[in-house]
Amino acid sequence: MNIILVGHHEIAVSMKNAVEMIFGKVDDFYPVTFLPKEGLQELTIKLEHTIQKLDKEKEILVIADLFSGTPYNAAATLYLQHKITDVIAGMSLPICLEVASQKEGMNTSQLVNYILDNNASYTKVLSEVLNQQKNEEEDFE
Repeated sequence: MNIILVGHHEIAVSMKNAVEMIFGKVDDFYPVTFLPKEGLQELTIKLEHTIQKLDKEKEILVIADLFSGTPYNAAATLYLQHKITDVIAGMSLPICLEVASQKEGMNTSQLVNYILDNNASYTKVLSEVLNQQKNEEEDFE
């Protein structure tokens, strides 16, 4: 599976770098930047150029930074043209790490469902974590 990361400014490049800091080199992650003064058409062309370089036998999952933002809309256009397999909005390091660790054993549909099923576990609030630990300790007393 090929993974295209797309987002505003350099977020996609930074996200790939962060994934590689934790997992080591990931050859199948392709960052695409959406820079100031670019529009939907320019970004769509950049995504198409990236797709043209990829292995045609592999599915393509796009992870966009923001639902309904220009990067998402460009990816959605290509999805509707059947050039990519699916699009996830809400790029985050936990999602990208899950994709990097799970993509070999799943197809795109399975991976997307896995991400959706586990999405709530990616966000934690310290006060809630500490309260939960305190409550669990009290239950054992």
